[in-house]
Amino acid sequence: MTKSARRILWVVAAVVAVVFLVVGSTRTSGPRTQQDRIDAISKRLACPTCQGESIYVSRAPAAESVRAEIARQVSSAQRTDDEIIAYIEDRFGSSVLLVPRSDGLDAVIWILPVTLGILGVAGLGFLFVRWRREQVSTDTSSPSRRRVVVVAGLVIVAVGVGWFVANSAGQRLPGQSSSGGIEDSTASLLSQARQLNFSDPQQSIELYSQVLELNPDNVEALTYRSWLVALVAREAADDVKLLAVATSLEGLQRAIEIDPRYADAHCFMGIVKFRFAGDAQGARDALDVCEANDPPAEVAGFVDSIRAEVDAALGE
Repeated sequence: MTKSARRILWVVAAVVAVVFLVVGSTRTSGPRTQQDRIDAISKRLACPTCQGESIYVSRAPAAESVRAEIARQVSSAQRTDDEIIAYIEDRFGSSVLLVPRSDGLDAVIWILPVTLGILGVAGLGFLFVRWRREQVSTDTSSPSRRRVVVVAGLVIVAVGVGWFVANSAGQRLPGQSSSGGIEDSTASLLSQARQLNFSDPQQSIELYSQVLELNPDNVEALTYRSWLVALVAREAADDVKLLAVATSLEGLQRAIEIDPRYADAHCFMGIVKFRFAGDAQGARDALDVCEANDPPAEVAGFVDSIRAEVDAALGE
């Protein structure tokens, strides 16, 4: 068999292998059940408080909470899998994604090392072919030294690429940024704040404030800090309470402006307007928007408990 024939066979084999891989990866086995969807989504998300575990595997409280939210949204059939994942990412940050996005910096982090690796291998292959074709000269010391230097440089590049991948992408733990540990990340601060929302609201407010120092437009931190500020001040003196309510409403309005579809902000806006500002009509308007945007189960419970009171106050 000639060299050109062997090359054609290798090309054909590579094309067939790629076709089989594409067909195998895209083939479906029929309609998915709700549990299939929940499992598939859970396997694509990282536990916000664990080290290297997916939502599907972890049994940590934070993972259980996210899994319950996924199940609720799947059962409501109002969002696609990608939309549910985007919703979870909005609340926890991009570090919750086990599979990086195909655009932006995440794509560069994953594609660049692969590209450099391919170029490095191609460069080595080219050099070795060239060296084999070189005629043996009388002074072999200089080419040998040159080869050693080139190979050493390629090895250093390969090691650098591996370190970059390990620290920036593949080996990063959930909640850990490329420039800091998990305890300093926004996702970790949000997770700690959620756990303290009602057991230690003052500490929770401080944690949400730290998040807002890192990201002033974080909708969840704006919403829940504003809500807790109103709750903490309900037993305070009248002047303090008025200031707290005004601050709370301002923060909630800011959250709504940033993300009008974030249900929690509308829900708490309605509760604060009714409970602390005596505005039943404004409360009902906010609660209507809240319910239209499919709030989480725990927030929907607050709305259900106050809806009848709001309607009664309006004479309905």
